[in-house]
Amino acid sequence: MTRNEFLSKLTDELKKYNITDTADIVSEYEQHFAFKMADGFSEEEIAAKLGNPAELASQFESISEDKKYEGRKTAAVIGLCITDFFTGAFFVLLMAWEAIMAAFSLCNAVAAVCLLGGISPWSLIPSMPYLSGVVFALSLIALAVLSAVGCIYFAAFIRQLMRSYGRFRQNTIAAASGNAVLPSLAIHPRLPAKINRRIRTVALLSLSLFAACFVLGMTVSMISAGALEFWHAWGWFGYTAVN
Repeated sequence: MTRNEFLSKLTDELKKYNITDTADIVSEYEQHFAFKMADGFSEEEIAAKLGNPAELASQFESISEDKKYEGRKTAAVIGLCITDFFTGAFFVLLMAWEAIMAAFSLCNAVAAVCLLGGISPWSLIPSMPYLSGVVFALSLIALAVLSAVGCIYFAAFIRQLMRSYGRFRQNTIAAASGNAVLPSLAIHPRLPAKINRRIRTVALLSLSLFAACFVLGMTVSMISAGALEFWHAWGWFGYTAVN
């Protein structure tokens, strides 16, 4: 059964049971097909794994025996409340790390601007020849871009992880209530292929530029200082090298 055949039959069956949110349910299965096809599965494989559309549609029919599932639903809600506490703390840690990555990217960009402009606010940036500063500034710019790309992807990862956990909660309560469950969501970001390629390209270019400029900066600094330990020769740590 192809994707269109499956969705068409599912839509007909849902309408047969007078399911009010038919469009939302079909949309979820459309996304499921899109995600699985992006992972390399064929339409027929995905449809076969999902099962008979008629049986899936029948699961969305309203359940009249509410008392039968009342105890199970209560237990599920209590369990989810406990899980929510630890999951919420985990998400806070992830968002804190995202903030650290963003701050790291911003600091690299500011340091690069200072090196290019020959500025050293509060003497935080050690003195060095301007050529070395320019090369190190380029490496910091590349590192700032790389960090920014990491922030963008990590933000998408957090968002997708939250959506995946939300679907897990929804399905857990639905299963405990005797209702049908929707397809689970993957935890890794589902970005368009074009955006994925751009992110990968920018990340590789910035990483290559950072490595090349950093090594070049070290080399230029050694030649300028006439010593392998150029940081000592320039007195970065409060003393100069003894010849």
